[in-house]
Amino acid sequence: MEFKERLRSLRKERKQTQGELGRILNYGYTAISNYESGRNEPSITDLKKIAEYFNVSLDYLLCVNDVRNPYIERDYPEQFNEFKNIYTMLDSSKKAMLEDFMHWLLDSQLKAVSSKPSERLKVAQSQAAYKSKASEKGKE
Repeated sequence: MEFKERLRSLRKERKQTQGELGRILNYGYTAISNYESGRNEPSITDLKKIAEYFNVSLDYLLCVNDVRNPYIERDYPEQFNEFKNIYTMLDSSKKAMLEDFMHWLLDSQLKAVSSKPSERLKVAQSQAAYKSKASEKGKE
């Protein structure tokens, strides 16, 4: 992976367009596009700015390693350490399967949280039972 791909990946994680990211970082509207295509490379000052915005290390941003922020002290439970040990023993195809499964778990958790009645978009002041036309036809 190269810087241009890492930048694109980080931007997409935040669901931002190139123009939105450019505005946030006070760049011209084509700067991010040029970085992601490899036409231009940012200065050291700009790299620091991008890394700070995404809360990643420069090593991660420049693809030196895959550790987003090695300077954050983390107090992981023992189960996580066991998980890391098992993960390192898996071959690449099994790691990919596990990562897909973890993303599926996270997505299903986020969907469950967003479907709670207290967090749904409320269209009416009171809760009402809505019937579809299909269910009404079935009762006739």
